[in-house]
Amino acid sequence: MDAALRVATRIEIAKLKESLPESTMIYVTHDQVEAMTLADRIVVLSAGYIEQVGAPIELYEKPANLFVAQFIGSPAMNIVEGTVTKAGKTTSVELATGGKISLPIATEAGKKGEAVHVGFRPEDMGLANGKDKLVEGEITLVESLGEVTNLYVQITGAEAPVVAKIPGTTEYKRGQTVKLNSPVENMHLFGADGKTLMQ
Repeated sequence: MDAALRVATRIEIAKLKESLPESTMIYVTHDQVEAMTLADRIVVLSAGYIEQVGAPIELYEKPANLFVAQFIGSPAMNIVEGTVTKAGKTTSVELATGGKISLPIATEAGKKGEAVHVGFRPEDMGLANGKDKLVEGEITLVESLGEVTNLYVQITGAEAPVVAKIPGTTEYKRGQTVKLNSPVENMHLFGADGKTLMQ
């Protein structure tokens, strides 16, 4: 279906669901927008296994693992590898891309020295001017969508480009160097096994 028909169909399905309050509807989709907008509860499946069950916002804010974290949200959550340098009530991580962050996430003392994955969503990213930068790299692609601009930034030490979803339009061009940051309170922490370390 084209974009307009897909939206219209989604609205009709939502109306049908509301008109049958005593009925349970099961809707199977690969489209996360449909899942987020139509569901009261989402069951995320991967290779025949249930990864997580919960309300749409719960899956967005508290993904149980890397698969769910990168499935829910568009563009997908950025993931950067790191190593725990301090565990406790707060967790310090040295990123593979350079730099250190202190997260308001409690971890056990035994986690010190372990490999972890730090996740931060594109919509939480902002432009940084100085030492508050989280990452710095070269813009490889600019998607100007009007209401937002997606900047794809190649960072040394990261396999995939980091994506920043900047409100409105920007003057940044491909090939330029840009500094980005993200609020630590919005970041996610996953262990080497891909499971969340957030309680």
